Amino acid sequence: MSAIALSPATAHYRAAFERLRPQLGGTAARRVAAMERFAELGFPGAREEAWKYTSLRRLESRRFVPAAPTTKPVDVPAAFVAQRLVLANGSPVGVVPASLGGFTLGTLTTAPEDQLLRSLVGGGTERFAALNAALTLGPLLLSTATGQQSDDVLQLTLVTTGTGPTLASPRIAVRMAPASRARLLLDHVDDGAHEHFPYAVLDIELAAGAHLTLYRLQRQGERAFHIERMEVRVGDHATFVMRDSQLGAALARLDTNVSLDGRAAATEITGVFLADGSRHLDSHIHVDHRAIETTSLQDYRGIAANKGRGVFNGKAIVHEGAQKSNARQVNRNLLLTPGAEIDTKPDLEIYADDVQCSHGTTTGQLDPNALFYLRSRGLSEPEARSALTRAFAGAVMARVDEPTLARHVHDELDRRLVRLLEVAA
Repeated sequence: MSAIALSPATAHYRAAFERLRPQLGGTAARRVAAMERFAELGFPGAREEAWKYTSLRRLESRRFVPAAPTTKPVDVPAAFVAQRLVLANGSPVGVVPASLGGFTLGTLTTAPEDQLLRSLVGGGTERFAALNAALTLGPLLLSTATGQQSDDVLQLTLVTTGTGPTLASPRIAVRMAPASRARLLLDHVDDGAHEHFPYAVLDIELAAGAHLTLYRLQRQGERAFHIERMEVRVGDHATFVMRDSQLGAALARLDTNVSLDGRAAATEITGVFLADGSRHLDSHIHVDHRAIETTSLQDYRGIAANKGRGVFNGKAIVHEGAQKSNARQVNRNLLLTPGAEIDTKPDLEIYADDVQCSHGTTTGQLDPNALFYLRSRGLSEPEARSALTRAFAGAVMARVDEPTLARHVHDELDRRLVRLLEVAA
């Protein structure tokens, strides 16, 4: 490797990579190049615009140990749907079936390496996408056949486990063939007992006329650091839908980058996050309209309480030539207690003249008139506050059309809201 002046944290992970190289599959040159890119970029500093509201000093000060493949059974929550595959510390547990939940499954031994480990460049999480490519143990390829239509949901439970500070690197590539349809549920969990650092990468491509609905639930323990990057390319008349629920981790960062490359390509990204306690949850969405008649919707609802902090950074770029595009951003935030904070930054860049674009954001507290009305109908103050907060989140949760998952998120929101609002009262 080239000689680069490395920070102690960066040097730690490069040394760990050198120790693990004999166990890693794929071409050594590709892994080495990825590690060199991570070493070149290092951890983000306080002056980087992409990390303006999120400091990684706590993460950088710790020394996580890259996970080895596990052969032991792991404890995971019950599945939301009938078809599930568990990945422990980034590696599939047990034998990977040839097909499941409407997808054909492949690994490094059966799938093209250039699809599983390709470089993802740009943005604040490029460095961690490179670290992931260098260290990932069991990258997984999910693909569909042309015209294949499935209403099933495949759940991938990504669990981080270990007796010490464990670094895990799940990596999933999704390739949707023309005119195919599928649904995928990502469930991020951990054992809750130790500090963990999972950094996940999803590399998604939708060919012409394809439709993918992605449900995402991040519910890791209060000692976890979670970083995730989604890279999505959408072809002609194809649609990518994401329903995001962020409820866990001490610190979490999600970067979702969607490129609408084909005519009439579309994306709809909605989500809710609850930053309570001292939780820090950061969501960055970047949508590029690169073709004519493309459409996008970003709609996130944020809730913060105690010393929790939320961040929403949504950006849409309508490139030259992307006429008749429609880009809409909505971000509404609710501060339940003094000391909570949400930073929001909606952003539009428009380089075409025949478009419809809008963005709006609000941050405030519960309506005292609505609280008074519910109290006058016999609800206690915590009950009234909880009901109004549920209604606030329900505007985006109503779009989650997988009922078992939606019920779990509603129940978890209820449980946490009642507890924190009772304390606040």
